Amino acid sequence: MKGLLAIAFLFSAAAPAQDQGPRVKQRAEIDWKASGSMPPTAEYHLIYEDPATHAVQTLVRLPANYSLPSHSHTHDETMLILKGKVAFEKDGHTTVLLAGSYAVVPAGMIHSLKTKGWGACEMLVSLNGPFDVKGLKTTLP
Repeated sequence: MKGLLAIAFLFSAAAPAQDQGPRVKQRAEIDWKASGSMPPTAEYHLIYEDPATHAVQTLVRLPANYSLPSHSHTHDETMLILKGKVAFEKDGHTTVLLAGSYAVVPAGMIHSLKTKGWGACEMLVSLNGPFDVKGLKTTLP
């Protein structure tokens, strides 16, 4: 009986609250914010943060001619390009990611992003832990 109670407790703790419905936002309702951890003009919108692990899902918007210098993250990062295109650079090799493309970047891997003169780029970025940017060699506001 104690085993059944323990299992029931584990499942109830993992289940989302019953009174919490879906969060839905239209594009026009998205509140973009300036990033304090990336060079100026990058913007983000936090979609979700896991209360236990602090893993995040964010929308990121980079303007034309934007450069995010070499950096890494403590946790794995997944980028899905939603609009525009971005140059993903790692170890001197560049891959241009178009809308619909994605990159999975292992924790600690140094990489950079550039939108060049192509126009703005919007992407969904997920990290499997708290968001951070390590090794950025730029002065941030």
